[in-house]
Amino acid sequence: MVLSIIRASWQCYTALERRNIALYILGIMLYKFGLEAFNGSIVSLATNRYDYDALVSNSTPKTFERVGLLTGLNQAFQCIGAILIAPLVRRAPTKLVLAISVLVFGLFTALLLIVDASTGGKFMPKGFQHSHPRNDFSYYGKYNTDGLIPIYSVTGIAYGMVELIRRVIPRDIVGGNVQKLRRLDALVHIFYEIAGTGGAFCTALALIPNLGNNYSFIITPVCFAMAACTWYSITNLDFKPQAQEVLSEHPAYVKSIVGSFLLFFESFWTGGKLIFTNRRFIWLLPGYAIALYGHRYLENGIAPAIARRYLGNSAWSQLIVGGSNLGELIGASFVFFFTNLITTPIPWIRLDAVLLLIVWYLPFWYPPAGQVGYAWIAGATSTPPTLSCTPSLPRL
Repeated sequence: MVLSIIRASWQCYTALERRNIALYILGIMLYKFGLEAFNGSIVSLATNRYDYDALVSNSTPKTFERVGLLTGLNQAFQCIGAILIAPLVRRAPTKLVLAISVLVFGLFTALLLIVDASTGGKFMPKGFQHSHPRNDFSYYGKYNTDGLIPIYSVTGIAYGMVELIRRVIPRDIVGGNVQKLRRLDALVHIFYEIAGTGGAFCTALALIPNLGNNYSFIITPVCFAMAACTWYSITNLDFKPQAQEVLSEHPAYVKSIVGSFLLFFESFWTGGKLIFTNRRFIWLLPGYAIALYGHRYLENGIAPAIARRYLGNSAWSQLIVGGSNLGELIGASFVFFFTNLITTPIPWIRLDAVLLLIVWYLPFWYPPAGQVGYAWIAGATSTPPTLSCTPSLPRL
């Protein structure tokens, strides 16, 4: 049954569409693998560095205050990146904008490698963890740890650009066919989460233990460059530049950027008005927006704290993230196979509300430090709450 569904879904696309879909999926898997290595490494790097700074200065650590600021600003700058890139999507072929955006993202990630190397940083020496205290990270570069915040924030701009454009490509490949778009969206998300799960586990178990989290994301610029080349190979889609009507008397660049900001706030206002004045849509705020925020908070806020404070190894936060990605993978698979059977997201939202209760055991959990098995347990319990937290579900 499963194979017949996959075969029927694949055959509903034309030969050209199948070629473009294969290239897009390959590119997005390379992108997601590099992204997990980067995000996981930076969060664990910041966690370790702030603890190390507190140890050296004999002061009270404010590690997770700064890590929260780091990830929060990155997400805020993602919004700015999405706004800045919107005019280019209307003016240039999507595949070209996507390829350039991911290349720029790769350059920003390489900047942190350059900063660390130029300030005396080096790969983690073999056996360093066993011969030095837990909070000793003397192989890191000698720069101010707060410098991670503006650099990581700037990478958020490029991140937001890529995340916006990659969601437009499927529509450009298959057009406005709703059935094809549903199948493609779920199929892409399955492979996206396969790469994300593999990338998270690989970062925690191979890259960080062998390279150190100051260089474990050295694969990220390479993966992003390969993704850019793959996406650029997609056959030219039917692109027609769109005229910008907002601020038409101003120069093109200013008009497009300012117009995008105006349209962003207009859509924000319109969306809020629809949600808060219509009973049919009010459930979207607690059912989707807050649930999605909880998912991100689990990955970016709770996972690093558990890994560092409970288990004593910040790299193991990626095992929790990997479990979260696995939950999304299972959820996307359900959407792919049952998209015609269950045409409403309500059952998934209700299931998500129940499964989210699982993580309430964490405040009362006291695992022994230094045992990776407990990190796997935390990762396994982060899988069920994310079964319904997949972007494919609201499009049902």
